[in-house]
Amino acid sequence: MTAQYVPLNNGVHKNLKVKAGIDFSDYEKMHMLPLVVQEFMPAATSFPIIFAKNAQSGEFLPVAISSLKPETNRFIKDGKWTRRYLPMQMRVAPFTAGPDEQKQNVMIGIDVNSQFVNEAEGEALFSEEGEQTEFLKSRVQFIGQLIEFRESTKQFIKNLTDHDLLQPKTLTVTDKEGNKSNFDGIYVVDEQKLTDLSDEVKLDFVKKGVFAAVYAHLCSLNQIDLVME
Repeated sequence: MTAQYVPLNNGVHKNLKVKAGIDFSDYEKMHMLPLVVQEFMPAATSFPIIFAKNAQSGEFLPVAISSLKPETNRFIKDGKWTRRYLPMQMRVAPFTAGPDEQKQNVMIGIDVNSQFVNEAEGEALFSEEGEQTEFLKSRVQFIGQLIEFRESTKQFIKNLTDHDLLQPKTLTVTDKEGNKSNFDGIYVVDEQKLTDLSDEVKLDFVKKGVFAAVYAHLCSLNQIDLVME
């Protein structure tokens, strides 16, 4: 069923409950999964991390590659997630968040079409008095953390782009029959340019924790075989 997100309201949704679980069918056709920089270390153990460029805005976004073939996800089998690490963006479901109409506050939304949202069983979202339950408070806190991480991820990427460290890379994959295929649209950190940075910039990167995330990204590229057909 197609997701339908609506603003969460303690009046309209006072009886809603959320069951534990994630509908992975929503991600079966996503060959790239958004990440935040705070996830790089644990995510690097499960899949390759690269940077994708938005064709319209020119902005870079760190993503986990789940397949080299669009519209597929090799990490979901029989409706189940098969890798060790699960990205934060997937753990948010069935909630979402975005700016309100005035773009001054964060608005929490919920997918009313989710199979895990109902009025019969699961964790209640509101008390009889319309107050947030401890369960909902924990979800709102998690969403707030993700929003904060997105902002620091933008700053991390700015550190890279300010020094021209993100470079396009063509990935050449050879199948079992020896046939080669090229995959474009992938950006990675240029190791030589990273080495050539001035000592002043390197010290600044150390203070900001940039190097740890960069090396997690570079190490994760060794897992490209996981997404090969």
